[in-house]
Amino acid sequence: MEQRRIPESIRQARRWVCYDAQKNPINPVTGGNAMSNNPGTWASYEQAAEAVTRLGCRGLGFMLGDGFSGIDIDHCIDPNTGEISQLAQDVMAEMDSYTEKSPSGTGIHILWRGEKPDGACKVSALGLEMYSRYRYFTVTGEQVGEQCELQHRTEEAARVHKKYMAREKAQVTTPPTRPVVQLDDQEILQKAKTSKDGERFQALMAGHWEGYYASQSEADLGLCNLLAFWFGCDKSRMDAVFRASGLFRPKWDEKRGGKTYGQITVDRAVEDCQDVYEPRPAMGTFEDAQTFFAKREMPVQSAPAPGKKVYSLDDTGNARRFADLYGDRVRYNPIDRCWLIWNGRIWAKDDTMQVKLLCDKMLDDMERSLFGTHDMGNAEAMRKHIAKSRSSRAKEALIKESQHLPGVPVLPGQLDRNRGLLNVENGIVDLSRQRLIEHDRGRYITRMAGVSYDESADCPVWRAFIRSVTGGDDSLAQYLQVMVGYMLSGSVREQCLFFLFGDGSNGKSTFLDAISEMFGTYAMNTQSETITSQKHSGGARSDIARLKGARLVTVSESEEGASLDESLVKQLTGGDTITARFLYGKEFEFRPEFKIIMATNHKPKIKGTDTGIWRRIRLVPFTQNIPEDKQDLQLPEKLRAEMPGILNWALEGLRMWLVNSENGKRRGLPRCQAVLDATKEYRTEQDRLTMFLEDCVYDAAGRSLQAGIFYRIYQKWCDENGERYPMNSTKFGREVSKLYEKRQTMRFAEYKDIALTEDGRKYLAWVTGVPEIPKKQRDCEQMRM
Repeated sequence: MEQRRIPESIRQARRWVCYDAQKNPINPVTGGNAMSNNPGTWASYEQAAEAVTRLGCRGLGFMLGDGFSGIDIDHCIDPNTGEISQLAQDVMAEMDSYTEKSPSGTGIHILWRGEKPDGACKVSALGLEMYSRYRYFTVTGEQVGEQCELQHRTEEAARVHKKYMAREKAQVTTPPTRPVVQLDDQEILQKAKTSKDGERFQALMAGHWEGYYASQSEADLGLCNLLAFWFGCDKSRMDAVFRASGLFRPKWDEKRGGKTYGQITVDRAVEDCQDVYEPRPAMGTFEDAQTFFAKREMPVQSAPAPGKKVYSLDDTGNARRFADLYGDRVRYNPIDRCWLIWNGRIWAKDDTMQVKLLCDKMLDDMERSLFGTHDMGNAEAMRKHIAKSRSSRAKEALIKESQHLPGVPVLPGQLDRNRGLLNVENGIVDLSRQRLIEHDRGRYITRMAGVSYDESADCPVWRAFIRSVTGGDDSLAQYLQVMVGYMLSGSVREQCLFFLFGDGSNGKSTFLDAISEMFGTYAMNTQSETITSQKHSGGARSDIARLKGARLVTVSESEEGASLDESLVKQLTGGDTITARFLYGKEFEFRPEFKIIMATNHKPKIKGTDTGIWRRIRLVPFTQNIPEDKQDLQLPEKLRAEMPGILNWALEGLRMWLVNSENGKRRGLPRCQAVLDATKEYRTEQDRLTMFLEDCVYDAAGRSLQAGIFYRIYQKWCDENGERYPMNSTKFGREVSKLYEKRQTMRFAEYKDIALTEDGRKYLAWVTGVPEIPKKQRDCEQMRM
């Protein structure tokens, strides 16, 4: 297929299906039937293209509707010469929109934006068809002509229709009303109930649509399609019967432009109707009998009725039926060994066993389908199979068998892949353009922020709170805003670990609670042991595995004296691929997109002195103590009411971060002196080796100090200065060797060009028991130990 020639406008529309050798439309996700009036059976272009090979289909199809229309002209290309018929040339010239060859190579399809006029959809003698909905067109990508995109051509389509199609009245898809004078409404309803599609008709009349359609709106149209056939497209009688059905609701009379929802639904059903029911005439004459036998009494359905596909009466058959019914709503993750359920906004982990409820519902629907059947042999076999399938073992087998069926498995790498999107309660925010798009099951998003997007919302209480906790420091306030905006993104370019530090009632917990609530399930909390030095067995790290897909990870306050697991922090903040697994699960790999933040009164100990760890640390000071009489106990509720505005505040910070980073060319967090000073002070506090060296030694050319004695001096200094976690001798030697050359003599190792200060000599006296050398003697003596 010439993929590059397929117009972008239809590539982006989620209206794609596959088709088999008989040109039946196939659901790319489940492999079951695709329906022209059920968008839940369609998919994205990428999904459909992949499914062609996976399902062994013949090609791709595109469902018309929603402003996408098409013209089909059969047998208009000479297979030997390639010459296009004059009719086709005329229509192509008039429409001047994207045109391509049909799969046979002898026909053409013209796709355009707009609606076809009322009237005939097909002129058989000319091989000409025109549709705006409830049909799919095969798509080959074999472009004909120069026009490579769909154009708006409603007026041109009307001229084509008037010229070639208006004359064939008998082909009008919307048949004229034919009064059914022989039977009253109740008699026709009884006929409909006992027809081959009577089960569906009765269920819809009773208001039971869930087993047949993905939504009630689709069920409304489905019932109207049946009423159009049975009542000869008499709109008034169709409306009256629908109002008496269980599907009727106030929405039926709601205005949609110039018409009500009910009028629009009835009109669509009438337009789609291609045949009507005519009751059997009284057999008075031979001509009457001829007329009767020339007529068909069964309705033409606009889409395949559910249950049309034949399934074996075993576990495999049940699994395939389950996948066809619910394949657009369920996925199985074989790595984490869990089911996911589409709830209309996210793929949620099935913690409440919804999959088993769907199994029960499927079996209930199977049992209801037997009501009124006349095939007693098959009905009895089905009843026995249903009874057997209701056992726990059979349902477990059904669920297990369905896990591997086409379209059902999903891997962790397929989930939450687009880091440029933020799923919110009323849609998906495209972070690069900061616009709202619809929820889409094809994006496989499993998380959702706890807020709706409203571009007009503001947050005056939040902004006042930020001014208060920063003490009016505009630079620090902007840093917090850009920091939160950066956290909204899936980027980890800054490679930072944030600490919110301050004693007392300073607002840091309120700040962190508010943004965590805004992030919703994009925010995760983990215990401090995840990032502090602990002994791990090397087994499953569920605490890390559960962070996949998160944008914000808050860390519980650590115990005083806890040391940072510097190696793990570098890995988590560096953007490298991480291998993780849940307990009893399989290993999987993912790239972190989360930013780690801890609100603490105790700074974790950092033993490393290299820039590899310190360039990642950002200490954000919260130094403003809020007096108890000025604390607003209702502040959390007030901030909760401003969540849409706080999201806009964060999005504003994201815009600043993107501008600052020049789209990835440099770091985007702004320079903030308060953060720089606090982080520098933190490093000075933690770099105890530097403090020791400044206290005890100085550079002295030609002098030296014995390595073993030097380490003992360091140990004594640690004891005297309250350092509870001194380095071991190996690490001490490695760090000192970065500053002073180390050499090995015949008796011991020593450091060159170094001498002890006054304090250093005091510690030397303590560790060796040797009295301090008088100053006059020291000035003329080289110390070699």
